[in-house]
Amino acid sequence: MPLKRNAGLVLGIWFTAVLPVSAGMTVITLTDIARARLDALSFFVAGFFFISWVVKCLWNHLAKTFTKLPRLDYRRALGLVLLSGLMFYVVLTMISGARELLTPGAWEKQGVGYRTREGGVAELSKDVRRTALRELQEGIWGYAKAHDGKAPAGPLVAGIEPRLWRFPGGGLYCLMPDVTPGVGRDVLVYEPSSAGGRRFVLLADGSIEDRSEGTLKRDLDEQRKP
Repeated sequence: MPLKRNAGLVLGIWFTAVLPVSAGMTVITLTDIARARLDALSFFVAGFFFISWVVKCLWNHLAKTFTKLPRLDYRRALGLVLLSGLMFYVVLTMISGARELLTPGAWEKQGVGYRTREGGVAELSKDVRRTALRELQEGIWGYAKAHDGKAPAGPLVAGIEPRLWRFPGGGLYCLMPDVTPGVGRDVLVYEPSSAGGRRFVLLADGSIEDRSEGTLKRDLDEQRKP
């Protein structure tokens, strides 16, 4: 036992003494980035073990009151915390994926997080927005000719180029169901919320109008009534 203790002490002194070696000797060390990542990783690993211990203590404390709960040892607590963390990771990944699908190209990476791109919608002129909506209208009308005059069931269906459904300022154009192209003046397609307070709408007769968000909401509610 004393031999093992002395060996551990010698190794500890040796590792400590190696760090400040200089005078032209070759010393292999981590880069600043690698050292920072190692520090962050060690912090989270230590936090993981500490949280697992807290979970074990809380679980066993509750088990004294709720006798049907099984006792939880430290090994099972580690597994429980790991599984819970993976579940949260999957949920957050799904949220991030849905956000990118709804607003493609509207986010840019900044550090470890993301932020909206500056000036995306503000830089879009009405002519650009109107032209993009007109191109989508041509795609819908072409689809209707090939499908007995019916509009597509939803965005990104086969028969229309997917790029036409993407609003230049981020997001996808919104399609109203049960509207026949060329018949009436119901709203067929309208711009997403990323367009701002006023949005362009494509009516069933092929005309494009500019409506405020409040007016558009009222018109859509009226249109959805049976």
